[in-house]
Amino acid sequence: MRIVAPVLIAALLWTATPARADQTDPQINFLFHQLAEAPDAAQASRAEAGILRVLSQSGSPTADLLLSRGTEAMNRGDFDAALTTLTSLVKLAPSFAEAWNRRATLLFLMGNLEASIVDIHKALTLEPRHFGAWSGLGQIYIIMNRREDAIRAFSRALAAHPRLTGARAYLDAVRRMDGGRDI
Repeated sequence: MRIVAPVLIAALLWTATPARADQTDPQINFLFHQLAEAPDAAQASRAEAGILRVLSQSGSPTADLLLSRGTEAMNRGDFDAALTTLTSLVKLAPSFAEAWNRRATLLFLMGNLEASIVDIHKALTLEPRHFGAWSGLGQIYIIMNRREDAIRAFSRALAAHPRLTGARAYLDAVRRMDGGRDI
């Protein structure tokens, strides 16, 4: 009985621990492979949804709650509350790529492009295939009239997600820019 109790307790604790489901989740590699090899838009869409689901789950109920609340505040236009919440999130979970990406999105919406770029780079350091972060970075570079940087960013987004139509449209538009003027 003395041996069984510790083994049982360990088993209960192991099963009660939430699974890691962020950019370190082993499933993410399989999903990116599915996305790259998708023969049609429907299969690509399913792989994309799986990737976004995994990327948005930190494995920590507290971090997931902060991500949800920060996103809700951002979506309703309460940027101050969103910034406070998402800043708390990146402090709590600095290795959670989506935390940095979500705050980068907020900073972009607030017009703070330089700070958004910093957060995007942190997200991309953690998950270099984050097509949403690459696409967002490309959009910022368009605004800043940094054509070559925008082309590189959209190309990286498309390398990770070949069917990302928004990135493809932006890439084509940047390539058509006449003399560096805004599109």
